Amino acid sequence: MTARMELTEKVMISVESKQVLYSLKQPGERLGDVVERIIKTRKRNELVEHLDRIAREGNFVPLDSDPEFAQIKKGAVRAGQH
Repeated sequence: MTARMELTEKVMISVESKQVLYSLKQPGERLGDVVERIIKTRKRNELVEHLDRIAREGNFVPLDSDPEFAQIKKGAVRAGQH
């Protein structure tokens, strides 16, 4: 990580979990960096899953049926012809 945050707490974990964290550690990283990377990846994955769920289950209205979008699109086409 580029910016080091001040250490504030110790976290008790099992020996097995500590070994897994060490196995995920890249050169120059602290265990806290590994945990931050795991959290960031988890958040990103949760966002992608949320967006996928919306795409699957969402009830969308075609933009072409929206009069305001049609006007914007018409203006963009006209602007591109010049």
